[in-house]
Amino acid sequence: MDTFFWWFAVVVSLLFFVVMLVIIVCQWIIYYRIERTTLKQQKTQETEEDYGNDETEVKA
Repeated sequence: MDTFFWWFAVVVSLLFFVVMLVIIVCQWIIYYRIERTTLKQQKTQETEEDYGNDETEVKA
């Protein structure tokens, strides 16, 4: 009976480890996509400021 509980504990621990790896990978992917989007928006804003294409200005 002790062998069963030992293997059960091993399986539960391995499943927990796999789930944690999946969560870490998902967090990394989300962070990467947010960072890429943020950098793209900053680059777009800097380009608009350089060329004077600020959409907030009222053109007469």
